[in-house]
Parts: sequence; C-alpha cells; structure tokens
Amino acid sequence: MASLQRFVPIVVSLVLLGCASSNPVGQIPNYHADVYPLSETQAGITIGIDEISSPERAERYFGTDLTREGLVPVYVALSNHGKQRVAVKPSDILLYRGKDVVDPLPTPYVVATSKRQHQQLQRTKSDKELAKFFETVAFKDTVLSPNETYRGVIFFAAPPRKGAADRLFSALGVIRDAGSKMRVGVTSVDTGERVRFGPFPLGARDSAGFVSSSAGN
Repeated sequence: MASLQRFVPIVVSLVLLGCASSNPVGQIPNYHADVYPLSETQAGITIGIDEISSPERAERYFGTDLTREGLVPVYVALSNHGKQRVAVKPSDILLYRGKDVVDPLPTPYVVATSKRQHQQLQRTKSDKELAKFFETVAFKDTVLSPNETYRGVIFFAAPPRKGAADRLFSALGVIRDAGSKMRVGVTSVDTGERVRFGPFPLGARDSAGFVSSSAGN
C-alpha cells in the first residue's frame, strides 16, 4: 500500500509534465470573417483581414513579439456563405505599398526569427515545436465548401520607418505614401469565376513606433 502511495504522485507528475510540454507556442482566436473591422462580402463570401501590429497581441498569438523583429503578421479569414465551393491560395493574396508589391516572408524565416526570440527569453520550445506551430497557422491552399470558414496567417516585412522628409510632408498634410493595402482573389471551383476583394487598408508604423491607419482606396 505504501509503495502504491509513492507511485501515485509520480504518475500525476508525469501527466502534468506531459500536459505542460504539449502547450501550444501561441493561440489565435477563431473569429468568423464578418466580425473583423476590415471585412467585405461579395457573392456569399466574406473576407476578414486582421493586421497583428501590437506587441501584446503578437506575443499572445505567436509566443513572441515578432513585430520587434520587423515582421507583420496578417490574419486572413474567409467564410463561405454561398452555394458553391470556392478556392483560395496564398498567391491570391497581394500586399502592396504604392506601386510596389510586397512579397510574403517564407515560413522558415519566420520560424528562425521566433526561435531567436525564444532563445533570448530562455524559453524551451524546440525547433520542431516552433516549425509545427507556424506551419499550422500559415495560410495554405484551401477549398471551402458552403458554410465553411478558413483562417491563416501570412507574414510580411514591416515598412521602413519614415524619414525626416516624410514626417515634414505629413505635418504639412501632403500625402506621399498611401500606405499598405491588400487585395484577395477567390475562385469558384464550379464555374471558374473570380471574385476580388479589397483593397483593404493596413496600418503602418511611424518613426516613433506607433501604428496609424492608412485611409483611402
């Protein structure tokens, strides 16, 4: 009986250790597309865009503040309330600043950045855990049936900080840069018809590190 009493705490400790080691790197809430402030509905399809620009949200969602390393995670949610199947893939999502197209960052680069921050913070997430997490949350090719929702994250490099000339023009009310905007294209699997959403204005960090919203189309 005494040996059984000693054995039980060991089992409980192992179970708790297993639960702790299985904790996710971060946690992203699963909101539907139509509840986001930046959203648009066409042909029964709703696109929601969420730029995760605050350090607190980045830390909560991804386990580290990726914005400190110059990364901008953009969460894209699609809800299909129509009657047809629709397809979307990462190449259907375009971010641009002025006339310049901004390419998304590859997942291995994001994983390496997260790993570096975890090491600086002396956290114990393994390379495998980090890679699995970011592969899971990354936006991928998908086909949505009616009444289905899909969500994924695309990572971009933050825009360069404004220089003195930019701040002067901003103070004078002269717009030199319209800011970052995003377009999304969705294809009907049944008919091949394309539906385009946007442009969605995204925020841009100013020279002081604050986030300001871009306006206009």
